[in-house]
Amino acid sequence: MSKYVFGPVPSRRLGFSLGVDPVPRKYCNFDCIYCQVGKTTDKENERRRFFDPEQIVAEVLQEVSGPKHIDIITFSGSGEPTLNQDLGWMIKELKRSTDIPLAVITNGSLLGLEELEKDLLPADIVLPSLDAVSEEIFREINRPHVSISIEKVISGLRSFRKAYKRAIWLEIMFMHGMNDSAEELEKFREVLGRISFDKIQLNTVTRPAHHKRAKPLNNAELARINHVLGGHTEVICGFDKRAEGLGIDDWVTTVLAILDRRSLTIDDVVKITGIPLVEAEERLARLEQQHFVRVVQEGETRFYVRGQVPG
Repeated sequence: MSKYVFGPVPSRRLGFSLGVDPVPRKYCNFDCIYCQVGKTTDKENERRRFFDPEQIVAEVLQEVSGPKHIDIITFSGSGEPTLNQDLGWMIKELKRSTDIPLAVITNGSLLGLEELEKDLLPADIVLPSLDAVSEEIFREINRPHVSISIEKVISGLRSFRKAYKRAIWLEIMFMHGMNDSAEELEKFREVLGRISFDKIQLNTVTRPAHHKRAKPLNNAELARINHVLGGHTEVICGFDKRAEGLGIDDWVTTVLAILDRRSLTIDDVVKITGIPLVEAEERLARLEQQHFVRVVQEGETRFYVRGQVPG
């Protein structure tokens, strides 16, 4: 079983994404209220070496050489990937060894660092987030490390756009009563108008969050925001590809590795593993009986999350 690689996961933005997790669980400089991984346990803002980068690269190359359909390799996972100081080396090695596109999902907090800008230059897509543009709301939603301000994040995005000539897809996670006011949206319009992003993608909470204040917007509310922001944005749509079927051992390994980092619906599991719905329900029920999986009900949707982790 891989230590650092999971999936491929069906991503609404990237297709079948092979996830690479280069930092320890919840080592992050944010503690976002909507994070599905849970509360940040190590709120740090120092880049450092966490794992052997050669081992991470070897795991990725082993996965991409197999039969799984993979659209893209994505550094993301259970913390902030740009805190890994070996990120640039790993990106270069992977770009040298495979033609599969490579993306980095980041909260954008460190993009003003010259060393990180150089690290990210070979990546095909960088996907930063910007969930607020006023300091008070930024601190309520993202709960950043004390040294990080929203002014510093926005300045970093501007600096990175000048240095990085490939695709930047900005994501904004909207939550009811948090960052959707007319005043905040007008500030978003002003900030977004000064930075040239290739895509600006609007999202809302769709999976169990670790804080009750993280409430989703409905489709009409997202459409309104899309209109207010001037039509240069897009609401992220669903994902409809399906994987090829996996054998039972690969199925369990794949599902549990993903659940270590995010929750899944039954539809997600079917798409990821390529097995029929009824069979997926039966397998998940067995994992639930063994306490490897538990169910969280959010409205009308059942989410599967990780249960006990074997010692």
